[in-house]
Amino acid sequence: MAQFCKQCGTAHAPDARFCDECGKAVNAAPSPGPVPAPAAPAKPVGAGVQRRHLILAGGVLAVLIVAGGALAWLLAPEAASASSFGRAINAHLAADEAARDKLLCLANLPYQKEEIRVASYDTSTRQWLDILVRGGLYSAPVEQSSGGWLAQSQFVYALAAPGKAALRGDKLCVAKGVKVAKVSGYEQVREMGGQQVAMAMAKLALTDEAVWFSASPDRALILQRLPHSDLEVEWPLALVDKQWQVTDRAQWQQAAMSMAMAGALGNASATQGPGMLDKLKSLFSFGGHPLVGKWKSSTGEVLEFTQDSMIENGKTTKATFATEGNLVMIVSEEGGGMAAQISLSNSNNTALLTVGGMPIAAMQRVRD
Repeated sequence: MAQFCKQCGTAHAPDARFCDECGKAVNAAPSPGPVPAPAAPAKPVGAGVQRRHLILAGGVLAVLIVAGGALAWLLAPEAASASSFGRAINAHLAADEAARDKLLCLANLPYQKEEIRVASYDTSTRQWLDILVRGGLYSAPVEQSSGGWLAQSQFVYALAAPGKAALRGDKLCVAKGVKVAKVSGYEQVREMGGQQVAMAMAKLALTDEAVWFSASPDRALILQRLPHSDLEVEWPLALVDKQWQVTDRAQWQQAAMSMAMAGALGNASATQGPGMLDKLKSLFSFGGHPLVGKWKSSTGEVLEFTQDSMIENGKTTKATFATEGNLVMIVSEEGGGMAAQISLSNSNNTALLTVGGMPIAAMQRVRD
């Protein structure tokens, strides 16, 4: 069968390679088409799903680990440290106005009165009021006679408007607030009555000072009149609900006294009778004791002792006193047999109050 050139239409033999007329190639082999790419090996069914499950499980595990660590941190008791004690003391000062007033306010005179009259011979009181005069709280004193058969010269100090503004009730206050500047130290944490307790010493700083006080040229002298002139105080703390908190000093002392009593009785002979005093007789000698009189602690509190009682804040508690050398054991006959120890100096004029083996306060004898 004849074939024809597609270029010029001239017939050519079936096996011809070129057209005899125009020279165009005829019967050329078709150009090779694109080579198909090799098929990728088939993936096992479910491999992608398994990988996604592994990734998801790893993420869930990581979240659980982080959450568990956070939960453990939240549930763990607060560690005993200067920062945790400082936080506890600041929280206490922020919540307890009476505690702040004890640190910031003066109550040595009837400041709420419109006038304060001072005898001419009372130079100490006059010097203090003269400081307040320079601060603008009182007007300059006016000298008057007291009148009567035994007339005496006296000075009258009238309360000025800035003085009225500085009062909080009947107290004269130098600032509105106070905070911890530094926890300077604390006693080793111990177990007492089934509770973790400690005693912290904190240096405080005044906040929001009164204008009259901050501008006074006698600021340092005024500070000396505060109950804690150095603004350094001791605070009893207890671990409550896994957080350190300032605790009531009386309750803390009661627990400490009970602990001291248990220690004293533990040293007594097992052959002694069951009574507390019977057991103490094997440790101490009874009779008169050298504490009789008034004692003032380093915190300004006054404690008075008689031969058979102790008086604190006007409350009298019957007690039994036992002595051994310069050590006096006090056993209260109320409150379940609380006990404390007081170590006297050689002169018997200074002493150290210890409860549960922990120093509570230094004391000095008050001479009438």
